[in-house]
Amino acid sequence: MTPRLFVLAAAATIASAAPRLVSSQAIPDKPVPPAAPAAPAAVTDTTKDIDPVGTYTVYLTAQGNAMTTTTRIDKKADGTYTGSVNGDGIPPLPVTSVTVTGNKVKLTITAPDGSEAIIEMWVKGDDITGRWSMANDGSNLTGKKSP
Repeated sequence: MTPRLFVLAAAATIASAAPRLVSSQAIPDKPVPPAAPAAPAAVTDTTKDIDPVGTYTVYLTAQGNAMTTTTRIDKKADGTYTGSVNGDGIPPLPVTSVTVTGNKVKLTITAPDGSEAIIEMWVKGDDITGRWSMANDGSNLTGKKSP
């Protein structure tokens, strides 16, 4: 073989091997997605609990009828709360517990039939929104808080 023919044969061999070399390398079909961002640091709830003491005029629906109630919450010497709920056509109902989380005030009361009723109110300034519930009844509520 002449040197010129030898160089051409070598070049052809290298050229024909190039696609096999490239195809044997791993080439991803899709770009690799970026790494997931790190999880955010835990956020501490810095919302200060409101003072629930005061009188609330609450508008709700009970047994399909619109009703206005007056709820009074007082603070006892031991730091817990007490109160009562008075409404159209119902005797005063005792508040058995009050919990406050941020601007949410949750009351548990004893209904006239002895069952438990829950009132949840979100207080924003003097305005309140929320809901109340007991077995087979409940509704959304609105109202106002006064000191």
